[in-house]
Amino acid sequence: MKTKTALITGVSDGIGAAFARLLIDKGWYVIGISRNKEKLNIFQKKLNTKINMFIGYQCDVQDLDKLKLIAKENNSPSLLFLNAGIYKPIDSSNENIDVYREHLNINFLGVINCYESFLPKMMLNGNGKILIMSSIAGWIGLPKSAAYGPTKAALRSFAQSIRYDLFSKGISVQICSPGFVDTSATSINDFYMPGLLKVDDAAKLIYKNMNKNKFEFSFPFIFSSFMKILSLLPDKISLLLIKKILLKN
Repeated sequence: MKTKTALITGVSDGIGAAFARLLIDKGWYVIGISRNKEKLNIFQKKLNTKINMFIGYQCDVQDLDKLKLIAKENNSPSLLFLNAGIYKPIDSSNENIDVYREHLNINFLGVINCYESFLPKMMLNGNGKILIMSSIAGWIGLPKSAAYGPTKAALRSFAQSIRYDLFSKGISVQICSPGFVDTSATSINDFYMPGLLKVDDAAKLIYKNMNKNKFEFSFPFIFSSFMKILSLLPDKISLLLIKKILLKN
């Protein structure tokens, strides 16, 4: 069987690292991108005998020119896993323009840069999947997420929109909107995180769902279902419930 290739951004930490390890264990060849050279080197060393199933590039997703060079050097990926992102909780009553701009440039425009760089070869092949990592924070505004949440909402809209152009090209689009996952990003939260998942469990759920015939999937089931319902409720009710659940000590 021909080895499948995945391109993973944010590969050296969190969900990206866990998902890359899972794919490699299942026989995939992974092209990994990370802006952190030290973490990327550590990730590569831990692969041991499976290092030949991985090639890593130090690259910031804001660097469109370098992304295009990486795309040119490699074969078309079967899976484009757009995962790189940052999360910095903020107090929006303060001045945070640099934090807002950083989230926009990395979480949203960084995804667009990767998409633009790797899509041409995927279109030439006439097949493949684009899987974008969003968040339940893209469904409804949450505490401390004034910088992070809007970028995830934008990704959801972007994924919904590109489906219409890519369907006839043989390329499918999915978006994953998880709840809280135990990573270095969420470790800085000072509020209760219901349904907090281990990162390896999150990777397994992504792998389980990525071949299903549905556009968006989320987990854990109970918490994500509750948040979906919450996003559809009148604002007064959702506001009170979010205060009670997420802002409790």
